[in-house]
Amino acid sequence: MIEDVVLTKHKCPACGCEPMEVFFEIDTVPVFCNVLYDNPRQARQADTGRIHLAHCKDCQIVYNVAFDPELVEYCPAYENSLHYSPRFQQYANEIANDLVKRYKLYNKDIIEIGCGQGDFLAMLQRLGGNRAVGFDPSYCSLHKEHLQSLAIKIISQAYSRAHSGHPADFICCRHVLEHVDRPYDFLRNIYETVAEKKDAIVYFEVPNVLFTLKDGAIWDIIYEHCSYFTLGSLANLFVKVGFEPINLSEQYEGQFISIEARAASNTTATAKFSIPQADTRSLARQFKYAYDEKVLSWHRQLSVLSARKRRMVLWGAGSKGVSFLNVLDVSDEQIEYVVDVNPRKQGRFIAGTAQQIISPDQLKSCRPDVIIVMNPVYRAEIERLLDELGVKADVMIA
Repeated sequence: MIEDVVLTKHKCPACGCEPMEVFFEIDTVPVFCNVLYDNPRQARQADTGRIHLAHCKDCQIVYNVAFDPELVEYCPAYENSLHYSPRFQQYANEIANDLVKRYKLYNKDIIEIGCGQGDFLAMLQRLGGNRAVGFDPSYCSLHKEHLQSLAIKIISQAYSRAHSGHPADFICCRHVLEHVDRPYDFLRNIYETVAEKKDAIVYFEVPNVLFTLKDGAIWDIIYEHCSYFTLGSLANLFVKVGFEPINLSEQYEGQFISIEARAASNTTATAKFSIPQADTRSLARQFKYAYDEKVLSWHRQLSVLSARKRRMVLWGAGSKGVSFLNVLDVSDEQIEYVVDVNPRKQGRFIAGTAQQIISPDQLKSCRPDVIIVMNPVYRAEIERLLDELGVKADVMIA
């Protein structure tokens, strides 16, 4: 446990409070987990950054005060789609159906900020016959087959005040806010888009930092994520900007949190909403000890498996997998391959440690003894697929 928490002069990017309490530091991590490389040499030369997590005592946000936005530029080489997983596809469909039904999103104007390749936006468009516009600098027009014949336009730019003229009955923003170094300013731009349209709804979804601090999901700490939220800190930020929260919830077995909100008509309406509180300061103070314990445990497990000549592969070439491999400094001799169901990742190499990404089908020739699964939510899906492939291996959860 950290006894002496370092006080810095860093100002909270959400509420302006200072100082924030720095409670955790990593000095070398890949800048991008979701940019992959064509060969091992390029992968080993991937840019790196520092993570110094700090906690705001006023609004509860956790923020990387060492984050440098100049290092992060999103482009079509960025690939983080989870929609090739049946489990994730089911989840996304459930969310889209629920939002369309509850907010009567039929023949409406929909905007998605950070739409990726448009998978979720396409669901919202189809379900309600809506007019849809997406914004994402990582959008690649080569991946637009699934958007054919749909009333969808995707603009390969980050959403900004310059785009506020686009009509919006519903604005969706999933897994973007955690990448934003000035979340208040970002949300304020969106607020100004919908401020005069009181029936317009915004829906945001972000990772749940309590899943990291309390439940030990340490591999979720990555450079791309500079802002980390609890339900309370997310609601506090929206209220400060001028939104009225309608609904807050945990999603995806507690890994994600979401907020639904509208522009507040008056301060009284906002004050009626009960904002949940969490003792993030205590959790933050205990986190370094829990983190070090888990890292040490995995160092030992990998050493034992290597000594026993057990062939290991990792399942999941997303943020968790890249974090796991780099934090533990796993060589491509110790773990040679990483499996991923996303065909856009297959054949490429992991930032930093340079493991090659393969398809599940290639496990039949790879014949691993141990498969380390990065996200427990996919365990059942993975075990079914292994059974179909006839691959027999021990499954471990990272």
